[in-house]
Amino acid sequence: MTLIVFTHSYPYDYAAEHTFISREIPYLVERFDQVVLVPKACQGTRLSLPASVEIDGTYAEFLAANLPPGRLIKQVYHSGNLSGEIQKDKKILLYPSKIFKLIMFSGKAGLTRRWTTEWIKKRQVAVGNCILYSYWLDHTATGLGMVKDEFPGIKVISRAHGYDMYDEYYYPYYWPFRRETLEALDMLFFASEAGRRYFCARYPEYISKYQTAHLGISDPGFVSKPSEDNVFRIVSCSTIVSVKRLGLLLEGLAFMARLRRGQKFEWVHFGDGQGRKSLERKMQQNFPSNIQGNFFGYVPNQEIMRYYRKYPSDVFVNVSETEGGAPVSIQEAISCGIPVVATSVGGNPEIISEKNGILLSPNPTPEEIGMALLKIWDDPTLAAKMRKESRRVWQTSYNADVNFRNFAERLKSIGES
Repeated sequence: MTLIVFTHSYPYDYAAEHTFISREIPYLVERFDQVVLVPKACQGTRLSLPASVEIDGTYAEFLAANLPPGRLIKQVYHSGNLSGEIQKDKKILLYPSKIFKLIMFSGKAGLTRRWTTEWIKKRQVAVGNCILYSYWLDHTATGLGMVKDEFPGIKVISRAHGYDMYDEYYYPYYWPFRRETLEALDMLFFASEAGRRYFCARYPEYISKYQTAHLGISDPGFVSKPSEDNVFRIVSCSTIVSVKRLGLLLEGLAFMARLRRGQKFEWVHFGDGQGRKSLERKMQQNFPSNIQGNFFGYVPNQEIMRYYRKYPSDVFVNVSETEGGAPVSIQEAISCGIPVVATSVGGNPEIISEKNGILLSPNPTPEEIGMALLKIWDDPTLAAKMRKESRRVWQTSYNADVNFRNFAERLKSIGES
């Protein structure tokens, strides 16, 4: 059986997507006769893969050649998809941002359909023995669903993570062709139960197609150490974008440090983004002398795990405005036995409880953040119990060997049904 996996950029290190999907590939290779990776972009350093995995870069070349506005608009005009979407909701015409998104989305979906259809014909793929797999619920999933118009026997599945799920969090607040995409998919796998519930409420007619499939982290083979020198060490990890609210986290850390002038604090952040320089200036202006902050920039996940092995980490913190599933960064932390303080959004409540950390309100104040962190630091007995519980939660719910093996089995069963 052939599995064709459409990604953003994996297996290239241009973006952090490989942090999510790289662990999954070996398990897919075990279950499928052929695995073909089809990235939208082939930029950056190519990562190592199992020898049996094929990489096809012609889709990226095809998109690059046809994405200039003139060609894309021509593609949309001939597809006829635009008028049908507008007929369903004429209010779209009142919002230029939605019109633009519709044109771009429809054009890219049409290009995906064209490339995939031609690829299947050229490669003489046995469509009854093939699964098209979109790693994101975006225009790629829509375009792959359209392939069924010509090849109704082919199976199409998608994952859904975060940005590709929630209409209300990412401007403009609109995702084109949602129901058409769900109608075409054979199965949609959510990275969290929260995501599945969201779609059950919004699109209940497709509930039989929804399944939760947690991501996972391999066993690091060690447990992180707590600090033993009376320095409270806090770690965070995310891209530096507004939805991650790192400015709010910085305020919470500054509040905590001012409250405990005699206590020393260290904060380490892994991740980069356009707002980094602004955050560094804000840190220099607002942090009192008893707290030290370090921005390490983008660091491969294996380097983060080496940090956890080498240096003490007392708590991991995440104050994001929204999450789709349980963030991989939190999964990494709990696999090393680190307590977590995080906002009660998305899939966070599925990975964090009072047993292994503290759930903040969805919109916490700096004071709430600071006091939650101090609660863990002030009670070493509680912190020790949380460390054991974090490790247990990883073992039972986010163990890569269990989750990805199970996911590969589910995909194979879909292909055989």
